[in-house]
Amino acid sequence: MRAWAQSIAAALLVVLVAALATATASSGTESAGSVRMVQTTRSSSPDPSQVPSQVPTTAAKDRPNVVFVLTDDMRDDDLDHMPITRRLLADEGMEFTDAISPHPLCCPARAQLATGQYAQNNGVQHNRGVHGGFQALDPTREASSWFRDSGYSTGFVGKFLNGYGPHDVRPSGWTRWDALTRGVYDYVDFSMTGDGAPRRYTDSYITSVIEDHTNRAVSDFAASGDPFVVYAWHLAPHYRITPEGGRGLPPALPQDQDLFADARPSSFDDPAFDEADVSDQPAYLRNLSPVSRDEVAAENTARLRSLQAVDRAVGSLVETLDEQGVLDNTYIVFSSDNGYSLGEHRYVGKDVLTDEALQVPLLVRGPGIAPGSTSDVPVTLVDLPATFAALTGVTPGWQVDGTSLAPTLLGDAQTFRDTTLIQTGRTLGDGWSHRGVRTERYLYGTDGADGFLYDRLLDPDEMVNLIDDPAYDQVQATLEMRRTELVGCAGWTCNQVFGPVPEPSS
Repeated sequence: MRAWAQSIAAALLVVLVAALATATASSGTESAGSVRMVQTTRSSSPDPSQVPSQVPTTAAKDRPNVVFVLTDDMRDDDLDHMPITRRLLADEGMEFTDAISPHPLCCPARAQLATGQYAQNNGVQHNRGVHGGFQALDPTREASSWFRDSGYSTGFVGKFLNGYGPHDVRPSGWTRWDALTRGVYDYVDFSMTGDGAPRRYTDSYITSVIEDHTNRAVSDFAASGDPFVVYAWHLAPHYRITPEGGRGLPPALPQDQDLFADARPSSFDDPAFDEADVSDQPAYLRNLSPVSRDEVAAENTARLRSLQAVDRAVGSLVETLDEQGVLDNTYIVFSSDNGYSLGEHRYVGKDVLTDEALQVPLLVRGPGIAPGSTSDVPVTLVDLPATFAALTGVTPGWQVDGTSLAPTLLGDAQTFRDTTLIQTGRTLGDGWSHRGVRTERYLYGTDGADGFLYDRLLDPDEMVNLIDDPAYDQVQATLEMRRTELVGCAGWTCNQVFGPVPEPSS
């Protein structure tokens, strides 16, 4: 009966989407199943005429552009060391202060951005294996086709999904396709598709090349007079992997090589850094050795240095848009594919369900967005394709799992889901590892045998695993019910109303 009702609801939503393609809820997935009323805060009151209740007009020459800048493994607090990006995007747009990557690993995160769907629906659960990498993605179901089919020019520059190589097919929706293929993580020795003219670079810096190719695509598309969607997906600050397989710190441009030598990692001030007792933590943290402060400091410094080129690339992108006369009609979005732990709970990396790996920066600047505004709506990367579609008046080509953020961006109060699916995968078996849920107060997950439950109200640093605490039995039962419901969700069922979680017993 549940499946029948959901299919009927989904069909009705598709009809509504087609009829209301220029409305802020045109993705058809945003309002169903939401309880939280989200308010934005602003540094100043905007002119009401600049905050329309609907997305901008879809008349050909007035249709807004979208440029999406993505980093790789960037922590949310790394943004504090990117002054150009903060000045041009945060100060001139909206910052989401509680944005997460709900599947915090490179390939699954990028697949979510490419499809608007969770891994159970797009098929990409890990970086490699039968359930991972580019091979697990259907390249005909890639959201760029929505915009191409609606009259947009589309351009991709940079790192796509793991495993994408020079002989793989070009995803169907890109007008211009310039993806990394070989030496993807090397920074200085790499190859790109070159939109049909492949080229190897051996004496260039990857961020500078992505910057140049992005600005060229923007200039060419703007000159054509057509609206455009351009993705610039950077490599920094991901650690370096040489073509021979060696792993090292991310290199920086010469002008940045002496910066941040004495920078103190923000993780050093986290009580969870090099946690003394991890015996109660889930298995992926339980057996870790203490971390080296010197090694963490060195990695933090290298990461910040590598991000300076990205910071300048954002500046040159804004300058290019301005020079082409399209800045005021362009939404610029900045985020990362996942966060990164720097020694919290003795862990360095991502692909774990802790706040450091989940949390990502998210900034959006564009028409109708009040400068200096913020929102604490608990957004995820899965919401971005639905948002891009709503802002441009484009109808998604298939059912998406995210919620459009257009109402919040344009200054309206917005109801929102109260529980978010979070998950990780593995290369073996059914491709799944820990899967769980995140609410305003709790973080919960399990792989069937090993689990965690954190009360973030009482324990914001997630140092006490309450999975075996009888006082939280009802809390855990409630969260498990939600987890069971969401691990198979699709469309609006990923954004349900569940209501309050019981209080722990005394």
